[in-house]
Amino acid sequence: MSDKSPVGLDLEQQLDNVLAFITQPDTGGEPQKSTQSVEKTLNKALYYLKNEQAPLAAKWMRLAAMAGNHRAQFYMGLFFIKGQGVPHSVFHGSVWLSLASSQGYEPATAALNDLRKHISTRRLQDAQSYAATLYEQIHQQQFSHLIPHNPDAN
Repeated sequence: MSDKSPVGLDLEQQLDNVLAFITQPDTGGEPQKSTQSVEKTLNKALYYLKNEQAPLAAKWMRLAAMAGNHRAQFYMGLFFIKGQGVPHSVFHGSVWLSLASSQGYEPATAALNDLRKHISTRRLQDAQSYAATLYEQIHQQQFSHLIPHNPDAN
């Protein structure tokens, strides 16, 4: 069944535009600069962690984690589990570890497996659901500039 309404065509055109942009060859421009910026943020967080300034480490680590860095997401999980620079929360630690693990970061997967004995199956499922929501928020934030906006559409 095909939607031939103007709204349906508009959505189809938007999806075509996004697909065309995503499949363009990488020119090595802006994304690389963004990756370097995230790495600098992560390094700043690690510097504060090394110097036992947990609140500052958590602040910078969260910025890198929200930028999509799986290593920073792993550290955020550990920060919450230990209550290091953030409130102690096994639930929130599980969220961040689940997010990093879902992206194939093996240390997060191992930590999550170790954590299973300290959290109920239901709470872990809730954490994984919350991690999925967080993943969507991060990617909406990162890629919102790719979606064409039509100011005339309501």
